[in-house]
Amino acid sequence: MKKVLTLTIVAAMSISVLAGCSKAAPAANNNTNTNSNTTAAAGNLKDGKYSAAFDHIDGKGWKPFLEIEVKGGKIEKANFNYKSPDGKLKTDDANYEKSMKAKNGLGPVEYVPKINEAFVKKQAAEIDTVTGATHSVENAKALAKALLEKAAKGDTSETVIQMNDTYTATAKDFDERGWKPQVSVTYKDGKITSVVYEELNKEGKKKTEDTQYNTQMKAASKVSMKEAAETLGKKYLETGKVDTVAGATTTSKNFADLVQKAIDSRK
Repeated sequence: MKKVLTLTIVAAMSISVLAGCSKAAPAANNNTNTNSNTTAAAGNLKDGKYSAAFDHIDGKGWKPFLEIEVKGGKIEKANFNYKSPDGKLKTDDANYEKSMKAKNGLGPVEYVPKINEAFVKKQAAEIDTVTGATHSVENAKALAKALLEKAAKGDTSETVIQMNDTYTATAKDFDERGWKPQVSVTYKDGKITSVVYEELNKEGKKKTEDTQYNTQMKAASKVSMKEAAETLGKKYLETGKVDTVAGATTTSKNFADLVQKAIDSRK
């Protein structure tokens, strides 16, 4: 029976199959490469307004951006935030604020101003982390590094850097045995570096880690769930296509249904 699928965005992986397979064009920089001694020093910047953004949304559906205004060679204003594909700011999303604050103790309404104030105070891309918002600080620092290098030259053209993150597509419903399939696709430097298939039950247990299930499946089908998941991910990285794994037809179909949806969620 064909499942109705929907997307849920998560940023976690279970099994990692590493290789290289790319369909994306390279961009200016890399959001994990934030430490550099070449960032322009305060006072050496050209006056003007500068903006930078990532080339894609992250795995949660938001695109980080940074705008700065330089006067007298110094950063006078900084505006770091996130936008959704429909243009909504993360700081205006009350539901996101409530959810993150409950989980980490603060939401974007609290940490975004802290990040912006830090850039003005430090006059540099390297700012201190904000507890509970480490990932956002790293995004902001990556944008600032690329932006300040251009501000030192007076280049006000739009700066775009690469988004490295994981995108996940998940089936809408649990199957008749209580498992819900999902596929996570990870990008690094514009390339797909990992494709992971997993199934979770209502308690969040992974089928690939269920020893009893894997043993029974191996005995009946000559392949365990863990082996099937690893093979599907590895083959997709190598060929960009879905190959049916013998003895795991349903798993292969689930993978085929979800992998393209995970890729398409990287807008």
